[in-house]
Amino acid sequence: MLESGFRPGSCTRDCDIVVAPLQEALALAEKRLRGPIAPPSPRVAIVVWTRVDSDSLAEHHRDLLWRAFGVPVFEQIRDAEGQVIARECEVHDGLHMNRAYLPESFGTEIVTGQCECGSESPRRRKRPPLRRMAAVAAA
Repeated sequence: MLESGFRPGSCTRDCDIVVAPLQEALALAEKRLRGPIAPPSPRVAIVVWTRVDSDSLAEHHRDLLWRAFGVPVFEQIRDAEGQVIARECEVHDGLHMNRAYLPESFGTEIVTGQCECGSESPRRRKRPPLRRMAAVAAA
């Protein structure tokens, strides 16, 4: 697990899962792609932390992390106290919300009903970008 302020040289071997704030995970990915000395690589997954009030994991971030590490990427949203309030499952169709915290946010919709993973918790799903919505409407 990587905490805020992680120094890439401080971990000397590969691990199963890397858990890091989004910006630090992206910095590790960039460093790994630049080489020749690469930071450790997770064998199973990368979990990135985001905050309700900051940038969320975008598709280009997910692509960069995949190119660098070749493992699935999962997002977790944390509140101001650092508590996980939403987490992405293996289906990658939104983030399962803690029922005690259902924010109304820009660019998202709340989806109810059973997820393909089996969970019935509400999911926070990002709406497609306006360009994509316009292209779909035109088709």
